Amino acid sequence: MTPEQFLHRCPTIWHVGPAGAWDGIRRLGFRTADQLIAAADIEDSLRSQLRAEPRRTSIEMRVEGRTVTLRDQAPLFKRKDFASLMGDGMTVGDWIEILNRRVYLFSDRAAMEKILTKYVNLEGAQDVITFSPRTLLEVCRHRIELSAQKTGAIARVAGIQKRRDTFLSVGQFPDKRPAEITVLDGLTVEELGVVAFAERVHADGSRTKLER
Repeated sequence: MTPEQFLHRCPTIWHVGPAGAWDGIRRLGFRTADQLIAAADIEDSLRSQLRAEPRRTSIEMRVEGRTVTLRDQAPLFKRKDFASLMGDGMTVGDWIEILNRRVYLFSDRAAMEKILTKYVNLEGAQDVITFSPRTLLEVCRHRIELSAQKTGAIARVAGIQKRRDTFLSVGQFPDKRPAEITVLDGLTVEELGVVAFAERVHADGSRTKLER
């Protein structure tokens, strides 16, 4: 996929987080789960567990004086034989490490709205962050990796599903809309110019624009 094809396939990109997520990102940067786990005020035993095992429920942690939430990875528990889905000699811990090193963005509005509705119903207001695809390419193209599958879920098919080449660079990815856009090792505060705007979506459907 060329940069021009990427912009055509992904004209708008979003991230959905709990209310307050944007305030934390503005202060700390858009950190990966691994970066947040490393910086969190938690016991080392829990830190090791979060780095090696999927999260059955969402986890709240204190990071540099702020409460942050790691979303659950509950869909990974739908198969008791999850380890058998690993390819390329990977363990479940290897796959969780791969997942935890990325931040995740939506390229499809319908998929984004589905997750937004789910969490608004479960938790109340959510922060929706809209990215400029062109600026994202300019700032961190070498760290953008795309996937053709929803990597935090399990498909209803037999055989290997998780491989080391599940995530591909923009140049290696075929010319089609990716199921997920990820940024390896997140975004620093200085790189947040990739964000076009952020807003809070409330349970009644109203939206509040958030300060850049």
